[in-house]
Amino acid sequence: MATIEGVAQLCTIVLEVAVRTDDFRLAYRLLGRLRDSGIEHMQLDPKKPVPSRVDFWIASHAEVGRTNDVRGIGCDIEEIDSVISSIMNRIVVGEKVQRICFGIDPGPRPGLSWIADGRPAGSMQMESVDATVDHVVAILNDFMPSESVVRIGNGSPTISSRIANVCLARGLAVQFVDETSTSTGSRYDHVSAARRICSKEGIPVTERLQVIPTEGEVREIQRRSRNISGGRLTIPSKLARAVAVGRQTLSEAVEIHIRSLDH
Repeated sequence: MATIEGVAQLCTIVLEVAVRTDDFRLAYRLLGRLRDSGIEHMQLDPKKPVPSRVDFWIASHAEVGRTNDVRGIGCDIEEIDSVISSIMNRIVVGEKVQRICFGIDPGPRPGLSWIADGRPAGSMQMESVDATVDHVVAILNDFMPSESVVRIGNGSPTISSRIANVCLARGLAVQFVDETSTSTGSRYDHVSAARRICSKEGIPVTERLQVIPTEGEVREIQRRSRNISGGRLTIPSKLARAVAVGRQTLSEAVEIHIRSLDH
């Protein structure tokens, strides 16, 4: 699961957010995530009307569907992170946004940051390339800005190219940013690097890129395969290259190699 940083600390708007559901598991998870995110919230009795002061209330899709209240936000367990993130976006930048700039620090778990109309709006540690682009698209669908750009650090060529290709396939404007001056601090702090990438003008990318993993990237994937298998095995370079270009996940590659050893 991606982790959302303390965006609510940057609030420029005070919104009333409520949880209003009969689903105990959903309510418990929502209340915990809202608390962790620093968003002011309350819990409402689903059998009573929603007070006029409440800006958003969250419930199951079925519960929201039974009302005509545009303030209701449908949610299930798997959607909690994205729903909370969407609310945090509105708390920070409001409803009307003209331009959103995204910064992505590439890696196996990319860092993602975004600025809305010149204001920092959020930062997250993502779990995969596809999840990163999915979240970018979700934010754009939330706000429908007239202009947007995705800026990708060039420090990890294979993953950078993969992210760029997925973004281009989704119709997004893409730039490559020189990471030379963005990687200060811990080499593993992808979120901080993403913030710096986000604010730096890059070179436009308009055509699909060829993804060719370097030998160093292949060896790094093989090293990670040893880690996740508890030192029991190292996947061969062919499988590591398949992981590098996005044809398989690392877990899938390890499972394939285990099956091949069993036979």
